Amino acid sequence: MKIYKYMLIILDVLLLFAGMYIVLTMVEDTTIQYMLVFIILSLVLINLGNYFYFRRRFIGFSNEMCRNTEEILHGHSIKEQRNKETLTSKMIMELEKIEDIFSFQLAESQNEKREIQEMISELTHQIKTPASNIQMYCEMFSDPDISSEEAKQFVMIIKQQLGKLEFLLDVLVKSSRLENDMINLQMENSRLIETLAVAVNSVMQKAEHKRIDISVSCRPAIQVYHDMKWTAEAIENILDNAIKYTPENGKVLISVEAEEMYTIIKIKDTGKGIEAAHINDIFKRFYREKSSSKDEGLGLGLYLARNIINLQGGYISVHSSLGKGSNFSVCLPNRTPK
Repeated sequence: MKIYKYMLIILDVLLLFAGMYIVLTMVEDTTIQYMLVFIILSLVLINLGNYFYFRRRFIGFSNEMCRNTEEILHGHSIKEQRNKETLTSKMIMELEKIEDIFSFQLAESQNEKREIQEMISELTHQIKTPASNIQMYCEMFSDPDISSEEAKQFVMIIKQQLGKLEFLLDVLVKSSRLENDMINLQMENSRLIETLAVAVNSVMQKAEHKRIDISVSCRPAIQVYHDMKWTAEAIENILDNAIKYTPENGKVLISVEAEEMYTIIKIKDTGKGIEAAHINDIFKRFYREKSSSKDEGLGLGLYLARNIINLQGGYISVHSSLGKGSNFSVCLPNRTPK
């Protein structure tokens, strides 16, 4: 900036002397000479005056913006500059918008950090229990006095605890793959009844344990362009959630409707339902109701289900009332393969 300032002054001086020389050597009329000299001097002075005036304005504007930026960074609002048709007001409004965005992102980051800490604590607790049980029953095997019946019972318990560990690790791996965009969808036009069969078979044992009846109503001819494996995973997570919160001798009804734009998989259960205030929370990562803290799970099933369906261009909606069960709608777009 200093170089440009000095260059401007030198240029003005050179123009002044050049103009004076031309006037004094080429113009003979004295009156005209004085007029031209006056005009040249006026132009030079105006040019220098403009430079110093706008330089002062720019420095003042820069200092004011630095001061206002400091105020915004410290969380103070610049009320005196609002709703003014000035460049300062417009820039402050944009800075406040940026500050709001950063504040929101910071709050989201802090919430995510807190959720991860809670998840680690919950995961540690849930892994510690089956691991301790496995260790205890393995030590009991060393007792030479145990009977064959007791040994069979210990083996069965160890298998159950290993199943819990496998479930926890499987959910974490799938969540990690989803977070890191490592899910590779293999989209194809396939029959939806086959996808539903895979999902239902995966939860059938849990349903039979609670004597919950699962019924499926889907025309064999219905085909949808989707990833069979991951769609079955998403539906399985919803079914698993339905079975978990449906009392014994309950029902889970699965029906499919092919509409103009979407094919809708409806999953209705006779469970305890969801409070209206928490319906938007159930798809959040690691979300679990306080009343469900003792149940198995990490709060990732519905989160994974929603993201898997969203990756295929679909969406999931839910309607529920306390004591009246829940209705999930998995909507897959009707489209032809590219």
